[in-house]
Amino acid sequence: PKEAIDYLVNPEETEIEKRIHREDVEYLINAFYDAKEYGSILEVKPIDFDAIERRLEEIRNGGTQDLYEYQYRNIILEKIPALVKQARIMSQKYDVVCTNPPYMGNKGINDKLKEYIVDNFESVKADLFAVFIVRCLKYAKIQGNLGFMTPFVWMFIPTYSKLREFIISQKTITSLVQLEYSGFDGATVPICTFTLKNVNIPLKGEYIRLSDFKGVENQPIKTLEAIKDPNISYRFSVNAEKFLYVPGNPIVYWLPDLMIKLYNNKKIKDIAISDGQTKTGDNDRFLRLIWEVDANRIGKDRKWVFHAKGGPFRRWSGNIDTLIDWSAEAREHYRKDRVARIAPEYIWFRKGITWGLITSGENFGVRLLEEDCTFNLAGPSIFIRDVNDTYYILGFMNTIVAQKLIRALNPTLNTNIGDVLNLPVKDVPSNYKDTITSIVNECISISKIDWNNFETSWGFRKHPLLKHKNSSNTIEQAFKNFDEFLNTQFLKLKANEEEINKLFIEIYGLQDELTPDVEDKDVTVHRIYNTKDDIPESMKGSNYVLTREDVIKSFISYAVGCMFGRYSIDSEGLIYAGGDFKEKWKCENGQWKVRKIVKDDDGKVIEDTWVDATFVPDMDNVLPITDDEYFEDDIVSRFIEFLKVTFGEDTLEENLDYIADTLGRKSSETARQAIRRYFLKDFYKDHVQVYQKRPIYWLFDSGKQDGFKALIYMHRYDEFTVARVRTDYLHKLQKSYEAEIKRLDIIIDSNVSQREKTNARK
Repeated sequence: PKEAIDYLVNPEETEIEKRIHREDVEYLINAFYDAKEYGSILEVKPIDFDAIERRLEEIRNGGTQDLYEYQYRNIILEKIPALVKQARIMSQKYDVVCTNPPYMGNKGINDKLKEYIVDNFESVKADLFAVFIVRCLKYAKIQGNLGFMTPFVWMFIPTYSKLREFIISQKTITSLVQLEYSGFDGATVPICTFTLKNVNIPLKGEYIRLSDFKGVENQPIKTLEAIKDPNISYRFSVNAEKFLYVPGNPIVYWLPDLMIKLYNNKKIKDIAISDGQTKTGDNDRFLRLIWEVDANRIGKDRKWVFHAKGGPFRRWSGNIDTLIDWSAEAREHYRKDRVARIAPEYIWFRKGITWGLITSGENFGVRLLEEDCTFNLAGPSIFIRDVNDTYYILGFMNTIVAQKLIRALNPTLNTNIGDVLNLPVKDVPSNYKDTITSIVNECISISKIDWNNFETSWGFRKHPLLKHKNSSNTIEQAFKNFDEFLNTQFLKLKANEEEINKLFIEIYGLQDELTPDVEDKDVTVHRIYNTKDDIPESMKGSNYVLTREDVIKSFISYAVGCMFGRYSIDSEGLIYAGGDFKEKWKCENGQWKVRKIVKDDDGKVIEDTWVDATFVPDMDNVLPITDDEYFEDDIVSRFIEFLKVTFGEDTLEENLDYIADTLGRKSSETARQAIRRYFLKDFYKDHVQVYQKRPIYWLFDSGKQDGFKALIYMHRYDEFTVARVRTDYLHKLQKSYEAEIKRLDIIIDSNVSQREKTNARK
């Protein structure tokens, strides 16, 4: 209260002294108003603390004349000493300041604190830890020393570029240890520890990079080794001024001077367009996986169009499994919705280069964005102004050179548009460019073939075991042929990538810094191994490893697709996924026919005919899965029929044995029993996993006892489907069970006592 302040100001002082001390006291009270909101970032100026403390001592030792003075005295002695103590601490300058500040982005900061940060720390407002770095520099004396432990994102991402420039140009980094992501037990966080000197002097800092040493236990060991040995490979002595030559001033202490000088060349942003992206604001409403939508409604001039949305690490081609609603109504929503946005029309459906925003470790891979595809925030994309240079730039961005340069700009898990646009590009003779473009086209072709080997791809044509079978008509031989083909493709792609690396290392003059070698696990097309135990160490950690079991299960899945009419062995590609079933399958004079449509590379129809079907789909769209042969058209019977048609009756038993052994046949099982068990127990779980929890075959299931199961095809579902399952299959199976019970009852009645009969029935 004002009266308490009047009492606090010494009445024996001169008017000038009273005014000065009143201002000090009022400043103190105002400065610490809401202080608990701001904590140590609160800035407090020095005032005449000694005078205030002398007056406090007088009040403490003196008496009071009335109850009012007594009340003010208690208020003052309760509140003011603590404020004076804190204000002294927070207004002083220190030789050493050390902290592990709180990490909190804008979303976690309350409005009052946010307003204070904007008013006082505008350039570092993105995160509380950055605010603390700046505030602590004000706590330190000139030439004082500071120590921090913070997230290492401040070293790289654009949000903290002003902080980096301030530290590099006005302070001195004396040491820095960058920990590996899993450097702390129980947490995966990007942490660094560093020390600063509160002055700018020409002093080299000592840097230790632990990113290559996985695990908590390695961090202290490797740090101490680097401290003892200045010449160890992951310790660097660097003057921070050189960081100012790199776009955004990232703290790229490990980057050789030769590579830093490369940033003097023109950048990708000088030859490319990058202008926004599409964001729906409601993905559940506006995005679908490609198999969820009526196939007749997919394409550039239709409701649903392809949408690049990132995905796992992959180079050259692929990762397109998402559709976006591109109807006029949806596009209007993207323009007007508060959260949504839409890319400008002039970059719709342009050939470009795309990648996943979120990457894993050091790996960075880009892919061709086809002209029928859009993109969003998770799949950043750029478009080369001279479209003829797209393949050359795509090749460069997939090299070890670009990977090192982009990880210098930003080694975090996100690879932003700005990082890519700042990559340096060197002009080369046309013969170099032509050679690289030719190799890149072959890489894209290999990657596209690999992507299209799987039925979740829009470009899937036929199962690889059917493409690679020969006159032997055995699945085992088809598998070996497929394995050999994939291995050839893998080795060719690896050789191509190493050749492109070699060419760009020469172009950028980095022969003494980089090697063109590509590790097997970083080649992003598939290889097959007989079992998981056969996977070599060089492929551990790759997302592109298949086992024999994976291939056989995918073959079974393709067979089920043929049973439902989704595919046909007589025509390549997707046959039916919505619309009128009779437009794709028909019966003439007792002969079933399937519509065969062939398109060229540009999507233009070059053949549209009807051909005889050698394997006819299930016409009622119900495939029962039972523990025995209760139906002539159950899923196992249809699968055996499919094998006869595709690989011949002569090799049927051999092929059944091969499939059963691959699935893990028990010693007591026949091949048919093992295959039936797979359909009964595991097929649907595998289907749901492959189709990313958006299955196209739906399962009717009576429960854990596996009494009744039946599959239907989503795109053929109609108002009669459930009734058909119930009357044509469930009721029939119930009658079969009842008849079997009666048969067993007769046997039991003639052989055992009533008690034994009851137990047997149970």
